[in-house]
Amino acid sequence: MKQKDRQNRGSKVVRQKKIKRFVVIGLIIAVAIGIGFAVASSKLLTGSNAAALAIDGIQCNAVEQLVFHNHAHLDIFINGQPYTVPSQVGIVPSKCIYWLHTHDDSGIIHIESPVTRNFTLGQFFDIWKKKLSNTQIFDNTVNGTNAMSVYVNGNKINGDASYRNINLNEHDEIAIVFGKPPAKIPSTYGFQQGL
Repeated sequence: MKQKDRQNRGSKVVRQKKIKRFVVIGLIIAVAIGIGFAVASSKLLTGSNAAALAIDGIQCNAVEQLVFHNHAHLDIFINGQPYTVPSQVGIVPSKCIYWLHTHDDSGIIHIESPVTRNFTLGQFFDIWKKKLSNTQIFDNTVNGTNAMSVYVNGNKINGDASYRNINLNEHDEIAIVFGKPPAKIPSTYGFQQGL
């Protein structure tokens, strides 16, 4: 009987070792597959794929780029009423983030790029997929009774200049006014410390 017990215990030990070996091998395979998917998905949004998603030369990358990191604020008024700049402009959920984007509906435009360069209001509108010219915002077109103006830090921009070419500089307050102006044109924005 003792010999039979020893044989049973020996068989159990062998089975347990085999099970542990299969579990370890399974875990290694699962980790390798996970790493493979992570690498593949990050490569999908770099190089030619990021360039394919580019708008006006601005790429959509898997992670935020912070070599050049600025913030500007955009207010839009249509016939005296504020128009909300939505959150997630320039963010493709679970895929990529453009160098110009919004995180919330505060109107703050985040400029986060791997290169130091100028970015413009027109580029932001293109990423947003909205129309902007000196005579049009969204589907509103200036006619005889409506006028459109743009202000940067409270200073009205000459209507002969292209509004699309306005640079988005650090802590600029940009106000687009279509039709009836608001009671007060904003000239500054209270950026949180660190932004």
